[in-house]
Amino acid sequence: MLGLSHRGSPIALLERVSVRRGGQRPLLAALAADGYAEAVVLSTCSRTEIYAIRTSDTARDLLTILADHGECPRALLESAAESRAGVAAAEHLFRVTGGLESRVLGEMEILGQVRAALRVAAAAGTAGASLCRLFAAALKAGVRVRDETTLGARGRSLAYQAVETGLAAAGTGANPVVVVVGGGRMASAAVEHLGRLNQRPLVAARNEVSAARLAGADRVCPLPTLVNALERADLVICATSAAQYVVTAAQVRQAMSTRGTRPLAIVDLSVPRNVDAAVAALPGVRLIDLEGLNDDWRSDPELVAALEIGTTIVKSAVRRYAADLAAADAGPIIAALRTHVEETCLHELTRTPSARLLGQQDLARAAHAIAGKLLHGPTLAARSAAATGDTGSLKRLCEIFGVRPSELDLAAVHRHAPAATNDRVVPQIQAGCA
Repeated sequence: MLGLSHRGSPIALLERVSVRRGGQRPLLAALAADGYAEAVVLSTCSRTEIYAIRTSDTARDLLTILADHGECPRALLESAAESRAGVAAAEHLFRVTGGLESRVLGEMEILGQVRAALRVAAAAGTAGASLCRLFAAALKAGVRVRDETTLGARGRSLAYQAVETGLAAAGTGANPVVVVVGGGRMASAAVEHLGRLNQRPLVAARNEVSAARLAGADRVCPLPTLVNALERADLVICATSAAQYVVTAAQVRQAMSTRGTRPLAIVDLSVPRNVDAAVAALPGVRLIDLEGLNDDWRSDPELVAALEIGTTIVKSAVRRYAADLAAADAGPIIAALRTHVEETCLHELTRTPSARLLGQQDLARAAHAIAGKLLHGPTLAARSAAATGDTGSLKRLCEIFGVRPSELDLAAVHRHAPAATNDRVVPQIQAGCA
């Protein structure tokens, strides 16, 4: 895994490497052409990450590929990019999917975004068995975090934070005029939360049908008349997938000229940003971008406890995933044991006096059945040893049956085995937490 996120990268850098809707396929195609057998690209307003499996030693490194995608110098990304491999990469994805690495702790949109990234990669033919297994396990863990902590019940999201932060910044009392610019999922979530606060916003979007579906036909603001809405607004929340500014400095300057001293708060949830940064310099305007949406979860004991339990759930899920991988890696060793024992059984059966009464197929079936009975216990033992990375026991088992295991097979078991941990049990914060 290699990527950039809000934890170490400013929005200006995230904008350069973000993958807009429809842009994943070219990047996935570039990864496949460069020698990556499998690849999934996850790009949200707070992160752009590549999960990939490399099969060619000559493949370019992911940082170079991402720099080419963003048309920026590789050196610009080096200090900000995070890179993980093996089980550590899996654990990071599990945390991301659980909302534990989000700008807003426990935000809900990330589950859908991870699912969508996997669907795009599958349609492009770059999500094979390994990454499908990884992402399925991560999604399962993410659902568990929502179900077994209070994060799911709190309905936390970037849109929620934008509404709360924006209303506080507007400070206009009980009935502010709110304008939501956009017709997608984020805009819809903002409208939904405003509804819970008994606020009916105006909605401006390129697709007026989408806008009417969100706010009602009487609350639609055609995008060409956005200046008129800005003149009335106390708060504007902008969340579109446009690649250019939707709210310009000229529009806001024109609107402010008719407002007198009444202030205007604008929240930009988009990456790339949809509100011209020059707006922040206009008198009476407060512009808040994603970096200004400070999540104060550390001051909420319930959220602190939820994070702790969510972390434990993720670590448990990662150990289970790694154990399953390691056990699967024991497959070649188990197959070698079975082949050796079947061949031995068949050889001995053909030496019996009654062998001439049976055909070769009957003898082979008998050898297969005997080997299966003999190896039932050893097979379970081999899988158990592989799940804990106990290559010593695997070697001894092979020695007992006279089989020499491949060093490559043993290395694979060791690579995928979960690391030992000393995770302490955390208190439950709701009934049914595990």
